Amino acid sequence: MQYRLIDHGTDAYQQSLNLRHELLRAPLGLDLFDGSHDDLSQEGRYYHFGAFDEDGVLVASLLGIPMAAHEVRIKQMVVVENQQKQGVGKRLFLAFEAYLLNLGFQVFVLHARIVAHGFYLNMGYKIQGEAFLEVNLPHYKMIKKFIPTP
Repeated sequence: MQYRLIDHGTDAYQQSLNLRHELLRAPLGLDLFDGSHDDLSQEGRYYHFGAFDEDGVLVASLLGIPMAAHEVRIKQMVVVENQQKQGVGKRLFLAFEAYLLNLGFQVFVLHARIVAHGFYLNMGYKIQGEAFLEVNLPHYKMIKKFIPTP
């Protein structure tokens, strides 16, 4: 498995859009591409990261949105069904955190679906505040802070 940056506008980026639509939006009766819940026009400034199998097929992805000089919001983590529960998501997430830390980000924020929040708890994230609805599903805001070493 290869974990790497996905350049905006590439075939790999289109594959990530398709995965996000098929696994995160379509099951909710939503359309990633219609603009009602997701503004894809801004994605050129985001960090896209993916896991690719030995044939170069994208099997997992997520993205990071710079929010402030040292803060990034991570969102839309997706892993194809036949790769779930095999450590692909964990390895992807750790590789993405390392990439973002190398860029200077120190505060990582995400909105976790309640059904998936245990994954992020295991990754060291803490729940901040009460549950809320996003895309018609309950979520928790979660945060992880990295303290730079002198």
